[in-house]
Amino acid sequence: MELFDKTIELLQRGIALSWFRHGLLASNIANVETPGFEPRDIDFKAELEKALRGGGIELLRTNPRHLGAERSQGIRILYRGDWENPDGNRVNLEKEAVELAENYLHYMAMLRILQRKLERLKYTISEGGR
Repeated sequence: MELFDKTIELLQRGIALSWFRHGLLASNIANVETPGFEPRDIDFKAELEKALRGGGIELLRTNPRHLGAERSQGIRILYRGDWENPDGNRVNLEKEAVELAENYLHYMAMLRILQRKLERLKYTISEGGR
């Protein structure tokens, strides 16, 4: 019997991917006035499926003192933009804001589900010791 089931693994990987995607979307918004900037994103579903097949998720290290993340083949970054400003910038601010808000809601939902699963596990363990 496994202590952690596939649901917990799926939630952990989904949370990590959602966090990574948040960084991309925030970067898109931050570069809304950068000439020639192309917005970046990931195919969340495809990346989660790849991670569950054993590909892992490679997280960005912003400081050499940060703990290392598990290694993988990397996340495939997609460039998108059906919109173009006169300076070549392809960021659609409204679309990015909607994507960021939606991603945040998914992230928070996965965190809450994981929290509840871990609380149930903690309860089960503590009740077993009484």
